[in-house]
Formats: sequence, C-alpha cells, structure tokens
Amino acid sequence: MVKLIFFLLIVGSLYANNFQRNHNLKVVIDKKNNLMWQDDISVIKIKKTHEQAPIYCQNLKHAGFFNWRIPDIEEFKLIVDKKNELNYINRAFRYNVPDGYWANKAHWRTLWYYADYMHFISGTAYFDSRHKKKYIRCIRDTK
Repeated sequence: MVKLIFFLLIVGSLYANNFQRNHNLKVVIDKKNNLMWQDDISVIKIKKTHEQAPIYCQNLKHAGFFNWRIPDIEEFKLIVDKKNELNYINRAFRYNVPDGYWANKAHWRTLWYYADYMHFISGTAYFDSRHKKKYIRCIRDTK
C-alpha cells in the first residue's frame, strides 16, 4: 500500500501543473514562466478592437495590480491544453470562450492591418483584421 501511494505521488508530480488559480484574486499564476493571467468574468464579456486592446490592459486595475499588458502569441501558446477538448485552454482557467483573444503583434507586412490572436476553439494562433472585435485576456509579469 505504501509503495502504491509513493508511486501515485511520483506520477502525480510528473504531471504537476505549473498553473495555479487564485480564486480570491481571480487570476491564474504560471509559476514556471512568472506570469499572472487575468481570469475573471470580463474575459468572456468584453470585446475590443486590436487597437483598443493594449489600452484596455494598460488601464486595467485587477487583483490589486496596475501593470497589465496584452499577451504575445507565444505567451498564449503556454496556456493551450489540447487535452482539454472543451475549449483547449489549461484547466486552471475558469473563464474562457472558444473564440479569439487578441495578442500583441500587428503585422507590418500588411501595413499593420492584421494582428495575431489565439483561437481557443482549436488552440491555434491566427491573424485577423485589427478592426474586428475580439476578447481580451490581460497578463502581467510577476518578476
């Protein structure tokens, strides 16, 4: 019995999640990458254009912090979980819609007409017109 419990603890630690939800602050903390993700009801209600998204994050006061920003597409890739077939986001996140969330980068080769976004119905990065409205999930560095 002791060996079984020890084995389960070892296996569990191998699959330990680097993401931890703080229910009081309504954030998800990525301990491995020193990131804090906004995870409250606004991430499934508020839609902005790509031009409005960075301003929204810069002006956001959430969980007692002011230094929020719009994530890069590479940071969004950190929270994709293809095993979560419901919406392809890490299970630590409570609020999510299987739709597009703006990322930081606008493409110069299109004269900044298109910008990246993460689509959580597929867990894949795409780009679209910056004038369309998409959801916003702000992020901040914890170090």
